[in-house]
Amino acid sequence: MILNKCNFFSKALLNHVDVDILLPGVGDNDCVGASLEDIYAPQNPFPVLYLLHGALDDHTMWLRHTNIEEFAEKAGLAVVMPSGQNGFYTNAKYGLNYFDFITKELPLFVQKYFPVSAKREDTYIAGPSMGGYGASKCALRRPDLYAAFADLSGAVDPVELEPKMIAMGFGFFRYDLIWGGVENMRDTPDDPYFLAKQFGPDDVRPEAFLYCGLEDVANYGMNCRLRDTLADNGFAVHFQDGHGLHDWEYWNRCIEDFLKNIQKMRHQG
Repeated sequence: MILNKCNFFSKALLNHVDVDILLPGVGDNDCVGASLEDIYAPQNPFPVLYLLHGALDDHTMWLRHTNIEEFAEKAGLAVVMPSGQNGFYTNAKYGLNYFDFITKELPLFVQKYFPVSAKREDTYIAGPSMGGYGASKCALRRPDLYAAFADLSGAVDPVELEPKMIAMGFGFFRYDLIWGGVENMRDTPDDPYFLAKQFGPDDVRPEAFLYCGLEDVANYGMNCRLRDTLADNGFAVHFQDGHGLHDWEYWNRCIEDFLKNIQKMRHQG
């Protein structure tokens, strides 16, 4: 894989942002016996996964804590890993426009400078915890962009999560800046449950892959509810739980499974 470390000025965010991008390439050992012409021959655009992070993390976390490079190489998939701070991938009431950055500007940047596909059927989005919320919302709000999404232990109901976080001593989310108060996101286009109910019979639906460990006491129930809401509204939903905490060990297994499912989808398509 080829690791590209990017920093560029974002028009949506009005500041410089960091993004790591993995691209499939000729393996080190294969390069030894190959010609330069073979190594650098033109190729078709790669399918692409936009991979979000959770709260308190940044664009480096997937490379630091998982085997994403190995999994992406096997899948022949480009992976785009942006930074989103603690903004819940939302156009904040008093802050930055992270939803516009992820769904509008970032794909334009990636498609302009890297050999990745712009087709919906080649595009996927995933994330853990806060990133699971972001991936779910982006896919449900912009189903024209993504063939499938993966919610890994997603914080998909911030209204339910807020008192649990405070009880655990984690009061760092500025919901007042993001939504003017967490209660203001319910039944809006920032609410994944609300979004799932807006699809008509003939509307295109991204395929949904939901993961949450049985030991994830804070998030398990809300992910089961999202699974049921999606299923009740005509989505193809794949749900996997099993034993697992709210941690990178569990998410490493989940993202490997999701990339295998992407390969199956592409072979079937």
